[in-house]
Amino acid sequence: MKKHKHPLNRSITIGCIIFIILLCVLLSIANHLLFTDYVYDDYQSYIGDLLELSVSHIDGDDLKECIETGEESEQYKESLLYMDNLMDHIEDIHYLYAVLPLNREETGNVMSVFSAERYYDRYVDTEGNLYLGWISEDEFEPETVELFFTIMNGGDETTFFEEDTEWGIDYTGAIPIRDSEGNAVALLAVDVDMTFLKSQIIEHTVVNVLVVTLSGFVFILLFLLWSRRNITKPIVALEESAEKFVDQSQGQRDEKALVFEAPEVHTDNEVEALSDAVIKMTEYMREYVHDIVNAEKKAANMQELANRDALTGIRNKTAYDQEFKRMEGLLRGGETKIGLAMVDLNFLKKQNDTYGHEKGNLAIQKLCRMVCVIFDHSPVFRIGGDEFVIILRGNDYDEYERLEHRFQTEMHTMEEDDMLNPWEKVSASIGAAFYDPNLDDGLESVFRRADQAMYENKVSMKASRD
Repeated sequence: MKKHKHPLNRSITIGCIIFIILLCVLLSIANHLLFTDYVYDDYQSYIGDLLELSVSHIDGDDLKECIETGEESEQYKESLLYMDNLMDHIEDIHYLYAVLPLNREETGNVMSVFSAERYYDRYVDTEGNLYLGWISEDEFEPETVELFFTIMNGGDETTFFEEDTEWGIDYTGAIPIRDSEGNAVALLAVDVDMTFLKSQIIEHTVVNVLVVTLSGFVFILLFLLWSRRNITKPIVALEESAEKFVDQSQGQRDEKALVFEAPEVHTDNEVEALSDAVIKMTEYMREYVHDIVNAEKKAANMQELANRDALTGIRNKTAYDQEFKRMEGLLRGGETKIGLAMVDLNFLKKQNDTYGHEKGNLAIQKLCRMVCVIFDHSPVFRIGGDEFVIILRGNDYDEYERLEHRFQTEMHTMEEDDMLNPWEKVSASIGAAFYDPNLDDGLESVFRRADQAMYENKVSMKASRD
């Protein structure tokens, strides 16, 4: 079939897909941003209410005296008990605490006034509890302490910020606690775990993306079905029949194959007349086909056999030599992203002598399958009895180290697998080299370095066995 620069069906499909993708992306981004603002606004309101509720149960003058004396008053204990109850009944609070910034140094810069705890943490696992008068070491960054001072010296509005601490990333709301004279005596803060906030946002975003995407693809499907039936299918059917006949006619000598299969387009116009004319024309070509087709089949079979390894089914030394010449041309043309990997089956002679050549052939075939699976983006050639060459391409070139590690891992796994027969425990060495203009004067140099790397791997494997 003739390749058009802008085929109608593809243009409609691509246009629909691009439109839906853009629509889905824009709607998802807009919804994500709106929902993120909503979640943060909601939690700001929620945190603000908690702070106002909490500070209403704190006596600023009493708290000031507790800070100065380091002694917990009855009012202090009642306030702390109230905060503990809040922690027990509100699950998504990470921390509820009051602190007093002391200085702007990196250590010893914040004093704990109180820290609310859940029942288990307060009375069972008390190791991490903070008490009145505890001085931080390096838990608070100077930037955070500076912000604490700003809040203490500011108004009574809640300040919100994200804080990265040793306990995690929190979304924090903070207000000053004041005494009866309006002086700030400490800073009251509520932390909400950012993981919880972000999980809500991500969950909503994923659901929204799925709904928008599903709706978009349903629209694409319906529209393409309609356009195929009413626009493209009649046009494509006529073109396919004509192109199919042209393809069959080139060098064709089988009269049975030279039949124009007219599409089911009953137009009663020039298209139908043209179909009749082409059918008549094919009758003059049928006597030329038989010999040419047979000759082409024989040539194709010979070419395939010449380039295929009979044992493994992959390309052989002949095919590799042809590819080698082609790659040398690429190298001369400026292509430098060239890599070769050598794989050599270990102990093949020993297997042949011990278990017979049939088992040795099975080992070669198993190694070949493993190499082809691991390096599935690259052509593999068997260039000798137990030697394979991989021309590294695409991801195999970029991620060779990972693939080599996978190869070595599978080797080790087979060696440790007691369920396998001895001849099934394939052992092989691998090595690779990548073209370096400072080291290589041609592809043959890359091949030698890869072969040397493989040999070093073989020596290392034998040494580890010994």
